[in-house]
Amino acid sequence: MKINSLPLIMALLLTSCSQPIEIKPNKLPDAYLNDPYQAEIEIIGGSVVEMSFSAKVSDTNFRILHHIDTDGYPDYNHLTVQGTPIVLKPIYIKLVGGTYGTNFPGKEFVKEYKIMVKEQYNK
Repeated sequence: MKINSLPLIMALLLTSCSQPIEIKPNKLPDAYLNDPYQAEIEIIGGSVVEMSFSAKVSDTNFRILHHIDTDGYPDYNHLTVQGTPIVLKPIYIKLVGGTYGTNFPGKEFVKEYKIMVKEQYNK
């Protein structure tokens, strides 16, 4: 009995060629009460579609800003978290979006962060 291995080889090639979405860092640094906070987030593995991207932050003093690329277009692969915590409770962030497809379909992602807010910073 002859086994046709072509479908298996094609499936392996197709799945190994598409890069998974990776969001760095895995955990955001702690924030300190009444101290300005800023952290960078990078989404790797495809260009994020502006219309698919959303960010929710539990603290209204915080916001997620996208960068601007060298051509002047919004860059949702590079984000900045900014704000100043004024209460001692964790800040929750949820990022949701998708990437453009090329030879392979785009991918969707969901990433959640929890920023711990601490009382004082020992400098």
